[in-house]
Amino acid sequence: MKSFIRLGATLGIAGSVFFTGLSGIGNLPGIGNLEAIALPQDQVVKKLQEVPVFTLTNPKGEFVVLSRNNASKTISQVGFFISKQDAQKFLDNRLKKENPQLAGTLQVRPLSLADYYKIVQESKKKPDSVIYTLVPTQQQVASATSLMSQNGKKGEQFNGIPLFVPKFKKDNSYITIPVAQGKERLIPFFFEKEQAVALLDEFKKAVPKEANNTEIQVVDLYGVMEALNSSSDPSINKIVLYPSRESINFIRSLAPNQSPAAKPAAPAPKK
Repeated sequence: MKSFIRLGATLGIAGSVFFTGLSGIGNLPGIGNLEAIALPQDQVVKKLQEVPVFTLTNPKGEFVVLSRNNASKTISQVGFFISKQDAQKFLDNRLKKENPQLAGTLQVRPLSLADYYKIVQESKKKPDSVIYTLVPTQQQVASATSLMSQNGKKGEQFNGIPLFVPKFKKDNSYITIPVAQGKERLIPFFFEKEQAVALLDEFKKAVPKEANNTEIQVVDLYGVMEALNSSSDPSINKIVLYPSRESINFIRSLAPNQSPAAKPAAPAPKK
C-alpha cells in the first residue's frame, strides 16, 4: 500500500513528456528477441509494485476461491482484476446473486501486480494448486483486437492483458518520458489505449513531421513480465508500466493530502 501512495505523489510525470527514439530494446514478445539471461527478481518486482490489482477477500483477508467442474476434474480459481470496478461488478452482479449470504461478507481488496506475480510464482511449486487468474478490462481487450485488425490480423481475438506502446515505425524505437527532473528516460507501457493515444497526440503536435512515422503497438502483459524476468538487455529496464486512469485515481485517493503535481513541461522534439 505504501508503494501505491508513493506512486500517487509522482504520477505527474505522465504529463511531463518529451520525446526521443530509443533503439536496441531487443525482442520483447510482440516486439523483438531477448537474451535468455534472468534479471534480478527485485528489479522485476519493483516494476510491478506500482500497479494495483483487485481481488475479493473474506473478513479474515483470505482469497475467494471459485470452483468449477471440468470433465472429471475440479478447477479452483482466484480472480484478480485490473479494474476495481470490474471486481466490484463481479461481486455485485454474480456472487450476490449466487450466494448473497457469503457475498455480504466479502470486500474488494487492492494488492499490487507484484503481489500477484509472487503468488503465481509460488503456486508453480505446488502441483494441482489453485489457478490465479488476472482478468483484463474488456474494453481494452476490444481496443487491442481492433489494433490487431488494423495491423493485418483481421479476425484474431487478443488473448491476455493488453498493454499499449507508442512507437516509431521505421527504426522500431520508442517514445520515452523523463523521470521527474532527471535525465533518465523511460518507455511507457499503458494499460489503456486512450493513454497511449494522448501521449502520441501530444508528440504529433510537437513534431508534426514525424506524425506519419508513429503508431501504437499492443503487447501482452504476461509477455512483458516474462521478458523482464529473462532479459539481460539494459534497455528492458527502461520499461515502466502505467496504470489505468481508474487505478491512478484510486492511488491518489489513498493520499488525499498530497501536494498537486507540478505543471507538465512542454514536449521536446525527437532527437
